[in-house]
Amino acid sequence: MAVTSESFGLQMHLTAHDWRNALDRRLRPLGLSRATWMLLAIVSRSEGLSQSELASRLGLEGASVVRLVDRLEKERLIERRTGADRRVKTIHLRDNGAAVAAEIRKVAAGLRAEVFRGISARELEAAAAVLAKLKARLEARQ
Repeated sequence: MAVTSESFGLQMHLTAHDWRNALDRRLRPLGLSRATWMLLAIVSRSEGLSQSELASRLGLEGASVVRLVDRLEKERLIERRTGADRRVKTIHLRDNGAAVAAEIRKVAAGLRAEVFRGISARELEAAAAVLAKLKARLEARQ
């Protein structure tokens, strides 16, 4: 079967969907929703994001992120701090949040080890190059 841009786009979408579902199932025993684990994973990699930057990375509306941040702040996983612009609050992990983020990374690493088994470095490099080109073209259109 020949690969077309349409079939590749669909495969990319379905693969990302399946990846998130597999990680959801593995993180469910920790009591984490998809929005929760994604937010904690993003903040653990990029401390000090504003709520609007976080909303953009999560692909959620600002109001949804505010509610999520409120809940995680009450659970003492994250905290808001005043940014360089006093009107902007930045999001940071608390100690409990860092521990949960570490567990998320551990679970995700286990899934990656299983899913990427048998895929060569050359195959990964080729796939990453194609994805990087697609991402750059999409970003240029925004």
